[in-house]
Amino acid sequence: HREQITLNEVKCYRRETLESLPPVLILHLKRFIYDEAAKSCQKLHKEINFGVEMTIQNEMLSPGAAACGGREYRLFGVVYHHGSHAAGGHYTAMTYHQSLMSWIYHDDEKVQTQYDKAVLKHVPGRSAYLLFYKRIN
Repeated sequence: HREQITLNEVKCYRRETLESLPPVLILHLKRFIYDEAAKSCQKLHKEINFGVEMTIQNEMLSPGAAACGGREYRLFGVVYHHGSHAAGGHYTAMTYHQSLMSWIYHDDEKVQTQYDKAVLKHVPGRSAYLLFYKRIN
């Protein structure tokens, strides 16, 4: 008895879900990529929009995690990379100060309050690199 083998196209899907959500969610945005031709790291300059508030959608959660709630997050910190190359540049940060109800800009020894919209504003040469969110429910 000989089996016949056929090569039919089959559609498959892979789905991964989150089992639980952390009290603090840190998102590391991919800003650098290795360029094989240049044999070096290159900075990705894609503009990425993010919000002060974020909801983790039910589709991203396992059935058990979706039933638990606690999917709302609020931004409390951002680390930015300034510069056009991966091999150099400068890092700054903004953090939300609860008592002042204001954002604080950190650049080496320079520290100053900022307007709420400044944290989300696109600034040429500045790219969000790390986003820090805290669960609020």
